[in-house]
Amino acid sequence: MGGVGSAIAQTGTITGMVTEASSGDALPGANVVIVDSQRGTSTDADGAFRIPGLEPGTYQVRASFVGFRSRTQEVDVAAGETLELNFALAPDAMAMDEMVVVGYGTQERSDLTGSISSVPTEDLAETPIESAQEAIQGRVSGVTVTQNTGSPGSGFSIRIRGTGTTGNSNPLYVVDGVPVSDPTETGAGGISFLNPNDIESIDILKGASAAAIYGAQAANGAVIITTKSGSAGERSVSFSAYTGIQQTPRTIDMLEGPEYAALRNEANINAGQAPTFTSPSAYLGPEGSTDYQDLVFERGITQNYSLAVSGGTEDLTYRISGGYFEEGGIIDKSSLERLNARVNTEFEVNDLLTVGENLTFERRTRSTISESDNVRNLLIQTLQVDPTVPARDSAGNFTAQPRTNANNPLAALDFRNNEYNENRLVGNVFAELSFLPSLRVRSQLGFDLRNGNTYAFTPEYDISPSFRNVSPSTTQYSDFQSSLIWDNTLTFDKAFGSHDVEAVGGTTIETNYYRFINATTQGQPGNDPSLRYLGAGPEVVNIGGSLAESNLLSFFGRLNYNFSDRYLLTAVARYDGSSRFGANNRFAFFPSVSAAWRISEEPFFPDNELVTNLKLRAGWGQNGNQRIGDYPFAATIAGNQDYVLNGQLAPGSAPLQSPNPNVKWEETTQTDIGLDAALFGDRLNLSAGFYNKVTSDLLVSLPPIPTSGLVSASPENAGEIRNRGWEFSADYSLTPAEDLTVRVGGNLTTLSNEVVSLAQSTDFVINSGNYRNGSITRTEPGHPVGAFYGYKTDGLFQTPEEVANANELSDEGPYQSADTAPGDIRFKDLNGDGQITQADQTFIGNPTPDFTYGFNLDVEYKGVSLSTLFQGVQGNDLFAAYKFYTVFNTAFNMSEAVKNRWTGPGTSTRMPRLTSSDPNQNSRISDFYVEDGSYLRLKNVRLGYSVPSRLLSSLGAGLDRARLYVSAKNLFTLTGYDGYTPEIGVNNSTLDRGIDRATYPQPRVYTVGINLGF
Repeated sequence: MGGVGSAIAQTGTITGMVTEASSGDALPGANVVIVDSQRGTSTDADGAFRIPGLEPGTYQVRASFVGFRSRTQEVDVAAGETLELNFALAPDAMAMDEMVVVGYGTQERSDLTGSISSVPTEDLAETPIESAQEAIQGRVSGVTVTQNTGSPGSGFSIRIRGTGTTGNSNPLYVVDGVPVSDPTETGAGGISFLNPNDIESIDILKGASAAAIYGAQAANGAVIITTKSGSAGERSVSFSAYTGIQQTPRTIDMLEGPEYAALRNEANINAGQAPTFTSPSAYLGPEGSTDYQDLVFERGITQNYSLAVSGGTEDLTYRISGGYFEEGGIIDKSSLERLNARVNTEFEVNDLLTVGENLTFERRTRSTISESDNVRNLLIQTLQVDPTVPARDSAGNFTAQPRTNANNPLAALDFRNNEYNENRLVGNVFAELSFLPSLRVRSQLGFDLRNGNTYAFTPEYDISPSFRNVSPSTTQYSDFQSSLIWDNTLTFDKAFGSHDVEAVGGTTIETNYYRFINATTQGQPGNDPSLRYLGAGPEVVNIGGSLAESNLLSFFGRLNYNFSDRYLLTAVARYDGSSRFGANNRFAFFPSVSAAWRISEEPFFPDNELVTNLKLRAGWGQNGNQRIGDYPFAATIAGNQDYVLNGQLAPGSAPLQSPNPNVKWEETTQTDIGLDAALFGDRLNLSAGFYNKVTSDLLVSLPPIPTSGLVSASPENAGEIRNRGWEFSADYSLTPAEDLTVRVGGNLTTLSNEVVSLAQSTDFVINSGNYRNGSITRTEPGHPVGAFYGYKTDGLFQTPEEVANANELSDEGPYQSADTAPGDIRFKDLNGDGQITQADQTFIGNPTPDFTYGFNLDVEYKGVSLSTLFQGVQGNDLFAAYKFYTVFNTAFNMSEAVKNRWTGPGTSTRMPRLTSSDPNQNSRISDFYVEDGSYLRLKNVRLGYSVPSRLLSSLGAGLDRARLYVSAKNLFTLTGYDGYTPEIGVNNSTLDRGIDRATYPQPRVYTVGINLGF
């Protein structure tokens, strides 16, 4: 026995724990081995391990676990010593994202040949986002995400590789294999019904070779979302909650009472009018000046709660979850409330048959302020009002605006009662039959059912002759939309030695139905908002509605071939037939092919830690677009076309458009080439690619012949748009010290957008972006889609001689106006005829950025983590339309920018003189309103702490995970733009981008939250 004890005393032992780096949770079943030996063990249920009987010496000890980066530490073992050696492993992004959803199946990321990006989703529970679309912003190359306004529930516009059509440019959204409707260009539909906590993965199909499997639905790319599901094992319960406050990050500097009074007098005098104010100094002090922005903006409260239960057996798995989200806006009566419930089960009936379902229900309630064009916009009203007039009089009643006739914004808010309610059910039921290990068939019935109602009640009020409503009224909009999608697929997957083959074939039958009804009644017996129902008003003012149906029949197939993990090929074909097109062009064929070469797997490629993966890929493919309305090929009739008969107004109808059976699909052809690389043992991952995307047979509405009697234009295929650019992404992860993990990532995308052709006539253009009585944007060949169009400025006239010299340039009349005076804007005479006319208008700005980018930094140390996300755009222009009201309309209040106005020769070269009559039309659409919209924003920053599992075990109650965090959203923005926000989305139209009509600001949000697991 003494000999045995002596032998043991001459050896040493290594013990320790293997845990997850960020949370400190134990990793049971992790492998711990002595490098270059047969010695090793696995961790127990508590993550502990023990390796005894080691001879004295120096050892390399490696710990590894599936889905985590392995880690090696060097240790010196002495005779009779027991050493403690702990490992904190960080997740391996490459391993955890190994499987990518590609449409009707999945693929290993290393086998991808097309351009597909994935969005990190592990932190969604701790990020105060309204919609899953926001989780994409700044995270992925080739994808531009813009929040349309800061109003709760306003939606996001997503552009994958640019704008390729003049119609709806949002991508296809697919949730658990079900295409979901996104009827509005603002993106307020789409995937906004999802609770972000229910999302397992977000994969974005960017290239046509990747998205071609969806054919006519994915001309703008596709966003594929997979929700969380249960797994076999003990029941797991997770709970997350956060609450926070929202506030306005910035306001527009406006004149105070005395300043406004003095400058309005100046404007009147310059126009030859009498001063409005007899004594501007009388409004000195707080009682003489009202800051209406301070009264309108307020702090909003946001809160979110999610609860999920999951588990199951080998035969049956389940996950049930519920969520509640509430966002109070930074302006009264703007809010969003969302209630979610979701259930997912999967039952293995026997070795051959599996059945299951995914069901998501959402109840949404949204209240909105007026964000419409021009003077009806609440924030325009807030900027317009006379600051010398208080919001309420001494009796507490709302005041009128006798000197401006503007609406009192606080009164407008008080009178507004506008609420939208929506119920939505999205899901699928499926059955999958596995005949052989390599052959399976799946039948799935998907559905998207939505019912929405808008109630708007306007009470009776009388503030002033221009701000009154003589009778209460109610307007109700009701719509119902249903989509049923039946998919049947057959999948074959088998390896033949060095050859791996996967083939998918299937059919899709989709039917869509939409019904809309609206009506207005008035004469309700009071001002109580509970009377906001149509039946409470005896007089019917308006009633209308519409009905639409469409169907889609598709056949598709995909073949993936892999030879020795070196040569990869993917071929896709889809044949679509849509009822939205005439008989001559109802069906279309959309092919694609892509290939990749994994150079790093070649025998000649050296096995090294410097370059561990190197793949070259290229692809070509076509997609179609059927988002063109339901009856573009048919002759349609428009109602409510009243006409005069025998001196009386009579109701009638008129032809809306003439039939065109030759209308066909818009077709997008895309080519891309890319290079993917992993270096330094997969710690550094790089990707770079070039894309060229051309949309042909663009569907446009040509103007009707004046004598045809048609109400609107008839659609035709006549145009081409090209987008091209580069995409770059990189991420780097390192562990510079024990328990310390650092991850850095970034992406950058360049974009060039151009209309190549448009209709047969070179004179045909598309005008949009309404501004007063004109159009801000213009779409024509040789320029980007929806570019700003107007006059170019050339400084200001400084002296009477300059005005006189300009008026002598033409014998046909004055250069600009007979009343042009020093201090007025001088517009450029581009055609050289000596006069400023419409012929001198030109392109003055481009809302499409030169490039977009994002980068993130994540640091973790012993359960403490710091995460940041920066997001930005560069080189885009914005049109500050609101400045018509804050600079040129001097009857209203003005911004502080007018303090730098022209008051004499040499005093200003940009800001014109103040005049209440504007005889020179200084306020016309020009590059005066165009500003650089570039910005860099700290989108999210979060500090969190994961409670160690050992401490949780001592607390009992089954608590195995607890994390606390604080976060901030939109913490700061670096920009030269002086509006509320430089992030300006679309206004219900692709052609109406980047136009700032005093856009609702995006709030700064501070939150505190907790995540628990049982």
